[in-house]
Amino acid sequence: MNNLIEFFKKNFHYFLLAILLVVSIIMIGKSMAYSKYKFAKVCQNMVGPIQKNWAEMIHRFSLGKENDQLTQQNIALMREQENMFIEKDDTLRHMMTPTDSLHPRSIRLYDYTYAHVIYKTTDQAFNYIIIDKGSKDGISRDMAVTCPKGVVGVVSDVSENFSSIIPILHPDSRISAIVSPINQVGTVVWEGNDPQVAYLENIPQHLEISLGDSVITSGFSNIFPKGLLIGTVKEVAVGKNASFLTIKIKLATDFRRLHTVYLLENLYKSEIDTLKANFKNE
Repeated sequence: MNNLIEFFKKNFHYFLLAILLVVSIIMIGKSMAYSKYKFAKVCQNMVGPIQKNWAEMIHRFSLGKENDQLTQQNIALMREQENMFIEKDDTLRHMMTPTDSLHPRSIRLYDYTYAHVIYKTTDQAFNYIIIDKGSKDGISRDMAVTCPKGVVGVVSDVSENFSSIIPILHPDSRISAIVSPINQVGTVVWEGNDPQVAYLENIPQHLEISLGDSVITSGFSNIFPKGLLIGTVKEVAVGKNASFLTIKIKLATDFRRLHTVYLLENLYKSEIDTLKANFKNE
């Protein structure tokens, strides 16, 4: 026992050195682990937002494709709506087989395409919209423009790759409309200030208009088919001209959130325009 104690006394400094060495190694290891943790933390803080933005971008592009597919599906459905066609009896067939006269022949009058909004204003006296399709995509002047919620406006100018639109939110905009359910024809105009409100003019004062009545396109122009929603009646008052009402309507289209638009082409517009050009102003 005494020999063991003497051994520890003689070699105490070696044992102390060994203990300190072990403690040093442990501390260095912990220090390196903490350094790795801090480094990883810094990298995460730097790379994390990039990875997040990248994932969001990928997701956005993925959603973009999904949105385009949904848009195509919507167009396919809208192309088959009743107001896209005119019904016409086949006279020759009627003469040959009278029983066939019960089955009218449908002729497509309007067709759809779509585009994305790349620029728009909503708070100016004269507002405009620019879309990412032009003449090479089949876009032409005076095409009707709508969105899933309602009427947007009319194509005004076209370049090869882009087109500009005069929306309802423009003092030059004039859209022939009907108040449903009374089916009285008037004209929708915009008087500035509010991008959610327009006015329906030329409605006689004696007619009964109710709040919430729908205002839809009349179909009497060769631009818009009948029955597209423009808005709903928000306020009715007697106008400055006592013969007509002042009707404020809440627009169906939210122009501030407008991203995708549908464009309607009247397939017989040039033919109709030719006939109109022959009218005499009396």
